[in-house]
Amino acid sequence: MSRNFGNIKNISLEEAVNHKDFKQYWNLTKDSIEVCKDCELRYVCTDCRAYTEQTHTKDGLDISKPLKCGYDPYTGTWKEWSTNPLKQKAIKAYGF
Repeated sequence: MSRNFGNIKNISLEEAVNHKDFKQYWNLTKDSIEVCKDCELRYVCTDCRAYTEQTHTKDGLDISKPLKCGYDPYTGTWKEWSTNPLKQKAIKAYGF
């Protein structure tokens, strides 16, 4: 996720949660996330939304698939996410 809602050293958790931009993400569900909304595993997924593919936005919200997901619901196949050439740029940008 490319958004930042504060540093824990400078603001309280309550302040971060009450940030108006944070509240935009509060009701974001798997049914709103591109690719995830078509996935049969979306309700049991344990994804990390902190890192996304940053490929889709809607009304200013990042609705991209989690970067670390290697599942393709359209083919029903799993692939190692970190070796995908399309994700290498994001991996480099995130610094891991």
